[in-house]
Amino acid sequence: MHAGLRADYVIFDIDDRFVIPAGPGQNPDDSGRRTLQAWSPMAGVVARVGTLTSAYANVSTAFETPTATELGNRPEGAGGINRDLDPQIAMTYEIGLKGIFGARLRYDVAAFLTGVKDELIPFEIPGGAGRRYFRNAGRTERRGLETGLELTMGATTLTSAYSYSDFRFDDYAVTTGTVTQRYDGKRIPGIPLHQLQASVTWRRSRLFFTGEGILSSRVLVDDANTAAAAGWAVANVRTGGSIPIGGTVVMPVVALQNVFGRRYAGSVVVNAAGGRFYEPAPERTISVGVNVTTSR
Repeated sequence: MHAGLRADYVIFDIDDRFVIPAGPGQNPDDSGRRTLQAWSPMAGVVARVGTLTSAYANVSTAFETPTATELGNRPEGAGGINRDLDPQIAMTYEIGLKGIFGARLRYDVAAFLTGVKDELIPFEIPGGAGRRYFRNAGRTERRGLETGLELTMGATTLTSAYSYSDFRFDDYAVTTGTVTQRYDGKRIPGIPLHQLQASVTWRRSRLFFTGEGILSSRVLVDDANTAAAAGWAVANVRTGGSIPIGGTVVMPVVALQNVFGRRYAGSVVVNAAGGRFYEPAPERTISVGVNVTTSR
């Protein structure tokens, strides 16, 4: 069993040195300070349920303050610190099982439930020149499952990782002018519901070759869940090795990303103004690297 306690005490201090108290071009004093603090306890237990198998459970809390930029960008255009933006506080419950089966298969399976109060949500406003602002959602709930497998068969190693992320708003309302829109039950944008990564690596003497595939389900891009980036699948390969030269080892690596040149949105801008949600990923790219180590 293990336990811990973290204390956070964060001060944001703005000293405005460009103040014109009166007259033409007046500029008010936007100096200010915010102090954000919290205690974040955690506890967990690990139990051996077999010779090579362990079960575990954790309960933890987390405290995340807005950044200085997030506190400084105010949608109404005023200067100084945004006093309406609060830190987000989360509590996570996690259970899992991990171990080795038959000396060849390693596995790790975990499920979690996270409740977040005042989650920080990015957004843009029309005419804001692409500037990012932030607001708090009242409460959100995140349910997820993560699995990892690694199978070794002689010179070949197979690995896979899968994540299921059902993240939703539980209590969230946005007021614009006199209109209030509720998003309770909507999925939190910017996160795929399913994502799978699998690879196969073959090693021979000092050489290796890896083939990798990554699949992602569609990604919602706004709080109302009215638009989404399509799901995608890409393949990557890389090869390399190690070349000993006296007391020096040269390790070149060549990688080809997005082998089939798929066009897809590699990332999204959540709640972007004017529908500018999508950021294209690079098409086919190649990279070459060399690592040199020496014992001299």
